[in-house]
Amino acid sequence: MLFLLMVLWPSAYVLAESIESSALSDQQQQGDSPPRELVFYNWTAYVDQDVVKAFEEKYNARVEQRYFQSADERDETLMRNEGKGFDVLVVTAGDLPPYIKRGWLQPLEKAAIPNLEHIDRRWIEGFEGLDQYAAPYLWGTTGLIWRSDLIDQPLTSWGQYYAPQDAWTGHVMVLNQYRIAFGMALKSLGYSFNSTVPDEIDEAAALLRAQKPFVQNYGYFKTDADSGIVSGETWIGQTWNGDALMLMERNPAIRYIVPKEGGELMIDYLVIPAEAREPELANAFINWLHEPANAAACAQSLQFATTNLAAKALLPQDFLNNPVIYPPPEVFARSEVQQPLPAEIQARMISVWAQLIN
Repeated sequence: MLFLLMVLWPSAYVLAESIESSALSDQQQQGDSPPRELVFYNWTAYVDQDVVKAFEEKYNARVEQRYFQSADERDETLMRNEGKGFDVLVVTAGDLPPYIKRGWLQPLEKAAIPNLEHIDRRWIEGFEGLDQYAAPYLWGTTGLIWRSDLIDQPLTSWGQYYAPQDAWTGHVMVLNQYRIAFGMALKSLGYSFNSTVPDEIDEAAALLRAQKPFVQNYGYFKTDADSGIVSGETWIGQTWNGDALMLMERNPAIRYIVPKEGGELMIDYLVIPAEAREPELANAFINWLHEPANAAACAQSLQFATTNLAAKALLPQDFLNNPVIYPPPEVFARSEVQQPLPAEIQARMISVWAQLIN
C-alpha cells in the first residue's frame, strides 16, 4: 500500500530494548544458531525497515516480507492457502470475525507481548474478537485526493466524486476494493458505510455504474514520483491519508480531505495465523513493533496515527497536530469502521464490482 518514506527518527533508530519473550532461548537471541524465518504478510512497505532490521539482529531472525495490494487480494490468497504460509498478518477489524470463524487465527500469547499495555483501549473495546486475537497497529482515514491546479472548484462532498464533471473524464481513479467503493458511494447517498439494506446497495451500485465512463482505472496510487496524480495523468481519486501525505510532499498542488459525509476510519491489526510456523517469534515480533520507540518510528515514517499511547508521547508536536494524521473530532465522528457484512450483501456487491472492473 505504501512506498516507505524514510524519516530520520530523533533517536537515530537506537531502538529501546524490548522485554524479551521467555519462549525464545538465549542461544537463539545471541545468534549461535541459524536464523529463524518469520513470514510477514502486509501492505507494501507498511512498516519501518530499520525497526525490522533491528528485530532481525536482536532475535537472530530473518523477516521475509510478502505484500498484498488490497484486502481483496489478501483474502483471496488466504482462501487459496487455507490461511497457511504466514506468521504475522495485517488485517482490519472487519476481517476478524470471518477469519476467526474460518479457524485461520490463533489467540495472542499475551504474556509474550507485554507492550500491549501501551495500547489505547478504544481500538479494542467493542470489536468482536480483538482482545483475544489481535493487536492494534496503525489507524487513519480513507478519503478524497485531488489536484487543486487541475480541478477548478472546491471539493467537499463524495457526491462531486461519484458524479464527476465532464472535463474529468479519463482522470478519475477508484480504489480497487469493492467495500471502499461501495462504502463511499453509500456515504454520498446519506447511508451507512456498512449498510445491509438491499435497496440502498442497489442505489450505490447505480452510482458506481454512472461513474464508470469517467474512470481512468480501478487501482491504487503509487506514492513515488511516477504516481499518476503527481504527473497530472490522474486528477482525482480515493486513497488513505498516509499515502496522501507522501504524495502531497511530491506535489504541493495535491489536496486531501475526508468529505462532509464522512469516510472510512481505517484501523489495521496484527494477528497470528493458526498455522504459523513460528508462533513464538510472531508474538515477539508483535511485541517489538509495540516497543514505544519502535511504534513511534513506524507511525512517523509511514505518516499514520499510532494506536500505542506511549509511542504517541514520543512523537513531535507537528506530527500530532497534523489534521490529516489526527483528524478533528467532527471528522472522526462522521467516519465509520468497516464491519463484516452478511454473505448475501457481499455477493450482491461483488457481482456488481466484477462487472465494473472487467
